[in-house]
Amino acid sequence: MKPVLRSEILDYVTYGERREQLRPLAMTAKAERRVVLGDGTLTLLFENRDTVRYQVQEMMRTERIVREADIEHELSTYNELLGGPGELGCTLLIGIDDEAERAAKLAEWKDL
Repeated sequence: MKPVLRSEILDYVTYGERREQLRPLAMTAKAERRVVLGDGTLTLLFENRDTVRYQVQEMMRTERIVREADIEHELSTYNELLGGPGELGCTLLIGIDDEAERAAKLAEWKDL
């Protein structure tokens, strides 16, 4: 899948102004690509360019990223989630609300 390009990324101020319109589109894209496993503790999110672009924009907004090198770093990091030719990329989301249970499970799963 073609990586998200720098030219497709808005500065965090412009993104913040448009976020109310852009966020529902990203949430729809994520919902269509989400597979909940078992009891819901584990979820796979199959990434695409829309989900990756959204994550980069959210990181820039949250962390107020403006330096080009930092933006490129975010793009490089999140573009890796897309996978290469003939591959699927997905993110494993772990949803355990209880802090003690989460710590125990993550310690148990660390070698997976």
